Amino acid sequence: MDIDGYVADADAAYPMHFHREQMPAWLHATATALGFRAPDPARPYRWCELGSGAGLTALVAAACNPAGHFTAVDADAAQIARARGIAERAGLANLDFVHADLREYAAQRGEAFDFIVSHGLWAWVSEAVRDAFLGIVERRLAPGGLLELGYMSHPGASQLQGAQRLLHEAGRHLEGDTAARVTATLALLRDLADGGAGLFAEHPGAARQLDAMEREPAGYIAHEFLGAHWQPQHVADVIRAFAGAGCDFIGSATPIENIDALSIPGALQARLRTLPPGPLAETARDLARNQSLRRDLFQRGAQRLGGAAHLDALDALVFAALPGAPSALDGDLRFDTRIGPVTGARELFAPALDAIAQGPQSFARLRTLAPYDARPGLLNQALQALTWAGFAHACLPSSRDTSADALARQLSPLPGVPALALLPVIGSAVLRQVPR
Repeated sequence: MDIDGYVADADAAYPMHFHREQMPAWLHATATALGFRAPDPARPYRWCELGSGAGLTALVAAACNPAGHFTAVDADAAQIARARGIAERAGLANLDFVHADLREYAAQRGEAFDFIVSHGLWAWVSEAVRDAFLGIVERRLAPGGLLELGYMSHPGASQLQGAQRLLHEAGRHLEGDTAARVTATLALLRDLADGGAGLFAEHPGAARQLDAMEREPAGYIAHEFLGAHWQPQHVADVIRAFAGAGCDFIGSATPIENIDALSIPGALQARLRTLPPGPLAETARDLARNQSLRRDLFQRGAQRLGGAAHLDALDALVFAALPGAPSALDGDLRFDTRIGPVTGARELFAPALDAIAQGPQSFARLRTLAPYDARPGLLNQALQALTWAGFAHACLPSSRDTSADALARQLSPLPGVPALALLPVIGSAVLRQVPR
């Protein structure tokens, strides 16, 4: 089945993916760390996912966040029906799945959303659908509301354009079902790479990307690359598009990318500080990181916090250790980033890790510890890095009963679902450690 040039094929279903960066507590903590007043996940709020696919992110969000009301919209009727059935069996009364093309949904009236999130849509759809997306954001994102947008970006994804075109043409011309056409096209790409094709000879990154594609299921490749409109995006264009919808770019929903010291080659950091923030600086950062996937964070009418107000907002955050987090550091931390391994000095991270290993700790309590007692900004960056690394996470202020257990029972027997541990205390989930 083809939806405006996007492949939605039952014989190669898109696998379920969970995006932690779209969870309300994550977005609230990240925006707060950046110095912006964010919607409060302790109060009733509305959250919407545009392009929900198999619906796993929305299901987890609703099950672990009883204070919110969740809406998930997608044009694939089969995916929506399946996700809706899971939600009904899990008793998720705070979640609505909506079957609609975004051009249809843009014409519908409804309440404003405090959070709008989307992953895997913006770079895959036609200009008409992107225009509808912008219209939804302009009309339905509440003042002060947050938008998280995940999309393929230049220059890191630029080399994929040739391979994508070959996959798209194969989808049109080769025989067999979708999975068979994907398999045949990947084999053709492998023959080209092994035979010395110029793309792979001159761009070693293209060979690594092909290696990664061969490890993915056919359904993923079909949905990612067979569509007619797939096109990596330039961040400057995206920032300007959402500025036209009343949204200000405030940073990345990937916290480490808000810290140049951990995400930009050292020799370039001083040069980047000379650039005006916004489209120019973000374009330079994408080149510095060879960025292929961005998770941009926007706010409807940016609400920047002043110094004292920012510290008050940080002090109110509470952080917990996640399963698998080190309780004590024998040496420095190693962060595996897009620019390679980056060292996190033990003396900067050990005090926070040691404290949260004993139980959830407020930012206010943690900043009484050395070396943060005179440098709360250092603690802010340390916690954001630990959050990105999967060692720490902001907690919800409430521990009311949720439907997390009921959803977990529904998900556990389903094939292709990531092994998730649902954690209502953080309003999110983490990948389970699977024994070898």
